[in-house]
Amino acid sequence: MDSILYSITTLRNRILRNLLLALMILCSVSELQAQTSNSSPYSRFGLGKISPNNNTLMMALGGSSSALRSPLCVNPYNPASYTSFDTTSFVFDAGLQANLMTLKTNTTSFKVNDASLAYITMGFPLTKWWKASVGLLPYSSIGYLIGSDSVISQLGKVEYGYTGSGGLNKAYIGNGFKLTKHISAGLNVAYYFGNINHERTLSYPDSNGYMRSRITSSAAIKNLIFDFGLQYYTAFSNDRNFTFGLTLTPQQSMSSSSNNLAVNYFHNYSSNIDVTRDTILFEDGTKGKVVLPMSIGTGIAFGRSTRWSTYADVRWQQWEKYTYFGESGNLKNSTRISLGGQFRPSALDVGTYWKRINYRAGVRFEMSNLELRNTRLNDIGVSFGAGLPMKKSRSTLNLAFEVGTFGSTNNNLIKENYFRFSIGAAMFEKWFLKRKYD
Repeated sequence: MDSILYSITTLRNRILRNLLLALMILCSVSELQAQTSNSSPYSRFGLGKISPNNNTLMMALGGSSSALRSPLCVNPYNPASYTSFDTTSFVFDAGLQANLMTLKTNTTSFKVNDASLAYITMGFPLTKWWKASVGLLPYSSIGYLIGSDSVISQLGKVEYGYTGSGGLNKAYIGNGFKLTKHISAGLNVAYYFGNINHERTLSYPDSNGYMRSRITSSAAIKNLIFDFGLQYYTAFSNDRNFTFGLTLTPQQSMSSSSNNLAVNYFHNYSSNIDVTRDTILFEDGTKGKVVLPMSIGTGIAFGRSTRWSTYADVRWQQWEKYTYFGESGNLKNSTRISLGGQFRPSALDVGTYWKRINYRAGVRFEMSNLELRNTRLNDIGVSFGAGLPMKKSRSTLNLAFEVGTFGSTNNNLIKENYFRFSIGAAMFEKWFLKRKYD
């Protein structure tokens, strides 16, 4: 009886500690988001800037995820990987990400930055052949403020403004099943939710006599989305191992409700208040569908357990099938190629601390879903990172840095030079063990 009570008390304390850690991360993230926001002009298109499929560990590996499986971290991007969890373990994996970006045109440049929650995930066993995971991940983000002006005879200066905010998140429940000694399959059931907001303004700053106009549109999106994964893994007699991974997200429709408003108004400069004169368009709660296109990913991993490993990934998404309330987004199919590797000097938990660190590096090339002014926009990034073992534990503090560029200054477009930093903690604990007495 004492052994049972001890196990229950220990289990309860561990649950409370991890929930407290999650709450602390969420509170710190809320404070960061109140001060900063995503600031990419290219988030104006489609569902916004699509978040990369990675956590801190995968970011350091160039975004490789299809063939990654480890008992010490959660890989929600291939649910088949959940079968790598120990039968007596619990993994809590969470992280933050900050972006420092310089936007450049042919004539000028300026800096922006943002910080956000990168992920919160948990993994645990249900049986020897059935493992599970739950978590919260970002899918896309929108945040831009664009202005331009021109001079028209008899009207003077005309200013055009474009702003946007919002994005999509997904909360998921995942299951991984061990089918044979070497094959696992997995399924994520994810609830996608969020809002997309856009606003356009037209104003005449040289004259108070002209009415301005404003068009705002917003959409609330929510739906269940299913992700599938498969992994084949094997070990060789010389301590080498090989893994092949495959992921699939079928094309699915998401339920949406939109609001649209167009007004003419005067701006009172003395009180700095907009006074609406006419409502040109008002649509409230229009129902529709947003089609999320199919994506396929595949990858391989090869290495020596506890010492080194290499990864290669390819992911393709059919954005040409994307529609928003029945209208095409004029997007292109995207392709991402990722290469990465990690090395640990010491095979065992012995020696100096530096020899027990996992050193990581990767490279990524993505042909994005945007083609503007006959210019295809590409994303190229180089990443580095490390997995720092925690004292007397299998838990790890993960760090990742990525330097890259997105877009182009050709044809009067904007080029984004960015530096990304991510910090994550993969907390590994043994659960469900009986207490033993000497």
